[in-house]
Amino acid sequence: METCCEIILDLENDLSRMKEVSENIPEQLEYAVGQCKVALDRMRKLVVSEGFPDQKLEIYFFKKIKPAVYSKLIYYRALFEIESNRNEIDKKGQKKYFQQQMDKIKEYMEKHQVKVQYYKCNFKHLDEKYFVRENNVIPMEIRGDHHLLDEDFFTWHDHTFSTIRANEMLVDYIRKEMERLENSGLENLESFKSTLRWTGNKIDFAEILYALHFSDAINDGNTTIKELTEAMGYIFNVDVTKDIYKYYMEIKQRKIEKAKFLDHLKAILKRRIDEDDK
Repeated sequence: METCCEIILDLENDLSRMKEVSENIPEQLEYAVGQCKVALDRMRKLVVSEGFPDQKLEIYFFKKIKPAVYSKLIYYRALFEIESNRNEIDKKGQKKYFQQQMDKIKEYMEKHQVKVQYYKCNFKHLDEKYFVRENNVIPMEIRGDHHLLDEDFFTWHDHTFSTIRANEMLVDYIRKEMERLENSGLENLESFKSTLRWTGNKIDFAEILYALHFSDAINDGNTTIKELTEAMGYIFNVDVTKDIYKYYMEIKQRKIEKAKFLDHLKAILKRRIDEDDK
């Protein structure tokens, strides 16, 4: 007779082969969802056929074991939706989309704050209410999912604990993807060492950066001022990243000639062109 440990181990082995299934990420995630469903079905059959020798083990299963698997199903389902949607969004839109997903997770965690605290602090005083079967109170968010409402394989909050665990994994994934978006375009600079140096005032450099940023002339506007500042700073060996927003406020507060360095550059260029035309 197989055990829950064997089922979890098999699932981990199956999930480790995701990238061998396809180079397409949504197809990898679809495979992962399928493997999680198989593992849950195997667990259900084991629970139904074997049962539990006592309530303590029943609580442990629905509090720890089932969420270890079911959280992965929720996680990979969410990732499948995220990765499918992001393919249709440009880089700037992806950042906004990821932030929206983070907000949704935060909203869920705040709404279930009491359960989150119970989960994180490993409280036990309500275990008999939360993790024993034959409880007639059904959470509103899962009433439409017949798979979850299997009376032999369902307790009040094994779903909640699974969702909390899945949300923790999603937050970690989304943060890493947001960092990758922030740092994209800088990887190729690591092998490039510029000999150019900015020898003017840093605020003048910031003026140029903001002009380029607001013009949408770089990546069709799909870049942040931070990305542009880091990239241009790398080329001209000047670091204004920490003060870039401060410089913008100083530029905005000027009473006259808010873009005085750009005006200066324009005048120099015009004068040189006029001289060459003579």
